[in-house]
Amino acid sequence: MSSDAIACETKSPTAAIASRPKKLNSNNLVTSRKATLARKHCIRLLLVLLSVWIAVGLNLPLAQANERLPGQANRIGDLWKLNASRHPCAAANTLPANAYIPPQPREAPQPIPVGVSVHVNEIPSISDTYNRFQVDGLLTSTWCDSRSISEIPLGENELVLFNNAAQDWLSEHWSPQLEFTNRVSEAFYQTQAITLRRNGSIERTARFEEQLGSEFKLEKFPFDRQLLRIYVQSFTWDQSIVRLVNLGDVVSLSRNSRLPEWEIKNLQYVIRNHDDPEKGSKEFSRLSSTITIKRRSGYYVYKIFMPLGILTFTSIFFLAIPINAFADRMAFISGLLFTTLAYQIIISSSVPRVPFLTLGDTFTIFLFAFMISEVFIAYHISQNLQKQGSERVPSIERVMEIFLPLIFALSQILFVWLAIG
Repeated sequence: MSSDAIACETKSPTAAIASRPKKLNSNNLVTSRKATLARKHCIRLLLVLLSVWIAVGLNLPLAQANERLPGQANRIGDLWKLNASRHPCAAANTLPANAYIPPQPREAPQPIPVGVSVHVNEIPSISDTYNRFQVDGLLTSTWCDSRSISEIPLGENELVLFNNAAQDWLSEHWSPQLEFTNRVSEAFYQTQAITLRRNGSIERTARFEEQLGSEFKLEKFPFDRQLLRIYVQSFTWDQSIVRLVNLGDVVSLSRNSRLPEWEIKNLQYVIRNHDDPEKGSKEFSRLSSTITIKRRSGYYVYKIFMPLGILTFTSIFFLAIPINAFADRMAFISGLLFTTLAYQIIISSSVPRVPFLTLGDTFTIFLFAFMISEVFIAYHISQNLQKQGSERVPSIERVMEIFLPLIFALSQILFVWLAIG
């Protein structure tokens, strides 16, 4: 055998060995390009989602300093004049002599028209967990009772009694005895005044602080709307004795009444007869008012949902870690999962404690489920890699590079749709 043949045989194995790395390098190059492309897609999708969240946040309602809110107005001035002009007072000699008896004419008794006005100065607190809210304002009522004219000093057109003197007068004379029927605590009146006038009009003005009950529906928290209900009626006298009358802006809001976490959307009221089961089958004339408010969800979007969403989306980048580094992938996902859990615990005091799932709860549960599923996906890819060898990328890896970002994007779009719908 010639030396040239020996040299040729010697080079053949070397050439075969040299050709193998080229093939592996080619496969690795394709895999690297795919991984780089997947990372670019993920980054682009992240930017799109951030843009959507920012757009949603910018469109959230924000109160302006000079904004006029629905229902804002000054309280009715001279309520007694309006009531007396529409419902003239009967002469004292036509009324019962006893001051405790309702001032109805003896010959033709009619329900006593009582003008009512509720002016809300402030709503200091709203407890959506306990279904109540605190309201601070003025309750004004006016009616006719000509029997009180004799108590006004000669030469005076009116007599004004304050606080204790007003309370003593009320305990000795008939009054409509109006109250908030949906209160959940004892009524507290800071000040009150009784004004007696020469035309027979009587006006009672009371500054009150009340805890009122109202059912809150938190299924769409924190993108929810709530109704603050205010009910006023006589505590004692049914509609055959007391008839509440509408004399203008019966319920009004102070121009300074603002709620940091809520936006006032609407104010409605109606006066009508209402059955009171606690007082038998009698009907009572009742003022029913509803203040519609919408939660300002910007805090929850920027401080809770956006950080949790970013952490969850970042976990998708475990696919960018080399496929054969299973431990690194698990450490990456687990670190983000525990970070998300710790963050959720920190902000848990900011959400209402209710025995059902809100929209916000559903969102966070989905994020946790999404990250936990990534743990199983990473494990499954690792098992396939061991079976198929390191020269071939498992098909599930390629599928997940598209499937996981797509599922995350669709879930965010669905959440935004439910939030603004």
